[in-house]
Amino acid sequence: MKKLFALLLVLTLSFALVSCGGGTTAPAGDGGSEKTDDTPDKVRVCFVASYLGDNSFSDECARGLREAEADFDIELDIQQVGDDGVINGVREAAQAGFDVVCCEYKADLKAMLDRESMSYPDTIFYMFDCGDTDYVPNANVLSICFANNECDFVTGAVAGVESTSKVTGWIGGEENSTLYDFLVGWTGGVQYADPTATTAYSWIAGNDPWNDPAKAKEIAMSFFNNYGCDIFHGVAGQSGDGVFVAVNELRDAGNEGIWAIGVDTDQYAIFANAGKQDTANTILTSAVKHVAKPAYDVIKALVEGGTPQLGNRTVGIAEEVVGAADNEFFRANASKEAQDILDQINADILSGKLEVEHGYGLSIDELTAILSTRTINYQPIG
Repeated sequence: MKKLFALLLVLTLSFALVSCGGGTTAPAGDGGSEKTDDTPDKVRVCFVASYLGDNSFSDECARGLREAEADFDIELDIQQVGDDGVINGVREAAQAGFDVVCCEYKADLKAMLDRESMSYPDTIFYMFDCGDTDYVPNANVLSICFANNECDFVTGAVAGVESTSKVTGWIGGEENSTLYDFLVGWTGGVQYADPTATTAYSWIAGNDPWNDPAKAKEIAMSFFNNYGCDIFHGVAGQSGDGVFVAVNELRDAGNEGIWAIGVDTDQYAIFANAGKQDTANTILTSAVKHVAKPAYDVIKALVEGGTPQLGNRTVGIAEEVVGAADNEFFRANASKEAQDILDQINADILSGKLEVEHGYGLSIDELTAILSTRTINYQPIG
């Protein structure tokens, strides 16, 4: 396969353009040998992950890319590099000639791609969870903003129905625009289901907010003790495991009707498949983001000789990228009212009857107006 972006730079218009992929000559510096046009390359994909093993965000991306590997016989490399290693990892993957490099949004990574992505015109960079709906990336970048507000709205509505105390608990990793999108969606969904219900919320913060289960557990327990929260939602990567521990301990102490709502992937299925049924049984449903689906679509286009859709895009329920985990466990344990409201919200969003408010792009005053009326412990923003 010839490389679309290189062709745009060096070939005349009389040449036929075909899709990205491996080229007629190996990328400079990768040590490859010369290739011919009649020897098609495998599409090479690299996922540069800060951390794996979070049972949510990063693991969901890796899982989806492995599905692409099975479906399309691509060459897949998944690297765990730590927070400080992402920029160098992305740069090195491009230098090694990968056709698609996947990476989670970080502000300094975005700045690096703005400066450097066109230095690697044969590579498509997939940056997910950007959180800036107005961002205009370079031509070889796919930047995805997930409609976190939609998946948390629908799961928040389920929580609003199921909560007997009428106080839900929401625990976020760190204060940023993406998590405010989740929080605005969650609190809106809770009150959509029951205008008298409310939410207690907190940020884990600290040195490692995405990998501090003990802190998440502590917050969940304090929400139960101080506000009577009975439905808990962690949006905090691996820290969210502490929420599941708290729910199990509260149940063991004789408290009924206590549930967790998972995040990013179907966490019930993740833990059940890992043989951790006690943890799985705490998770009524999850706010799901199919993180790898946009990358899967890019890979499919490359393999099939098409032109991927790049740029900055927001994807949600209508694109079948976000939603609630609607599995057998949910159908067996959720009330009929909760199941009905899930079905109704999905249908109303798809039809355009319901438009869920975003947290992206809101001013501090606008966020204050929303959260001060929907939460029991509103915290000043910033």
